[in-house]
Amino acid sequence: MDMVFGRDLVSETGAHADVAQNVRTSLKRIAETDTAVEAFEDEPDRESRLARTSTESSGPLRGATLGVKDIFAVENLPTRGGSALDPGEFAGPEASAVTLLRRAGATVIGKTKTAEFACVHPPTTHNPHDLRHTPGGSSSGSAAAVATGAVALAVGTQTIGSVIRPASYCGVAGFKTTQGSVSLDGVIPCAQSYDSFGLFATSVSGLVLGASVFFEEEQSMGRKPVVAVPAREYLALATETTNEVFGTAVRELAESGLDFVHTDLAADVAVLTRTQSVIFDCEFARAHEDRFRRHAHVLGAGTVAAIQRGLAISERDYAAAVGQLAEQRAAFDTRMDQEGIDLVVAPAATDVAPLGLSSTGSPVMSLPWSHLGLPCVTFPLPRGAGELPLGLQLVGRRHADLRLLGWAGEVAATIAELTDRQPGSSPRL
Repeated sequence: MDMVFGRDLVSETGAHADVAQNVRTSLKRIAETDTAVEAFEDEPDRESRLARTSTESSGPLRGATLGVKDIFAVENLPTRGGSALDPGEFAGPEASAVTLLRRAGATVIGKTKTAEFACVHPPTTHNPHDLRHTPGGSSSGSAAAVATGAVALAVGTQTIGSVIRPASYCGVAGFKTTQGSVSLDGVIPCAQSYDSFGLFATSVSGLVLGASVFFEEEQSMGRKPVVAVPAREYLALATETTNEVFGTAVRELAESGLDFVHTDLAADVAVLTRTQSVIFDCEFARAHEDRFRRHAHVLGAGTVAAIQRGLAISERDYAAAVGQLAEQRAAFDTRMDQEGIDLVVAPAATDVAPLGLSSTGSPVMSLPWSHLGLPCVTFPLPRGAGELPLGLQLVGRRHADLRLLGWAGEVAATIAELTDRQPGSSPRL
């Protein structure tokens, strides 16, 4: 299937954007691609979106078309959270994050598909680069919708790896905010200690524009960042091919003048995973216990099993894990300070998108950073013709979200420039 991938958000927004034309373009792309890709939830009256589009906004996202993960409440659109439950189960005011984006000028085009309660049971969404492969999850539809050019910007969430991984698989830019920095009211929860707001765009510059709605401008550091390469034990979780691509990117960036240090950060990923599993299972069960009691026959078997597993965890074990989490987060922040580390660089996923739709792939390359609550960004690395995308992940300091994005933009530009200089190099997706 030939796909035309998304355009840069920045080039089509602002005071002079033709809002109605951008909406028409999005609707056209959905008509062309979504029968095959299935990024969006069905909406019989989607064409009426044009008639309801406001052209009066002068905000920074004027003209930006927006896809919204179907765990966010959106005015006049049903919410099911990827489940078979009646939308009345999730009725409530529009999510404040969506309201902020709309006030900034973005036009909601539709709801994007997600795994059930952003956890298990992947949706029917396909990877636009190869329909036989998963787009990742749980923000499956949001990543795929941006990759097809159906929307310029899409909203997602990440609890463990649900923004960075699908962005990597679909060859787009993805941004997970510092945990707790953007309100998730009006959003179906997964695990409150980890749930984080996320964005997808075709480029880091698009992410910067979208993120500006939520964060006050941060003072520039005025220097190149010190970047840590994490422990071998962590990197060994990715495939050999992924590490070869990752290693090439690191070497080229080092040769361009970026300062790298090799550390044992994330060597304790097994310890973090044990703490995370207790907290995640318990909080997921608490969030959905009432629905489980009333609608277990409607929920997927994996969702039921996850809730039952979490309900079996004692309050004592949960409290102990929460205490460990607080200690682990504080210790990591202290170490970043002591060692003068600004960023951590890592593969965005263990490999390219797996074949099939029954799994959304492993989230393990995101797990340490999501567990620690840190902001993360990914953008696609150069790949050869016919090769599926791979992303480079950058992890920033807590509550330094815009600074992370700024440095990510510089790193992405450097990689693009280096690639352009190489004879016979393939264009970036």
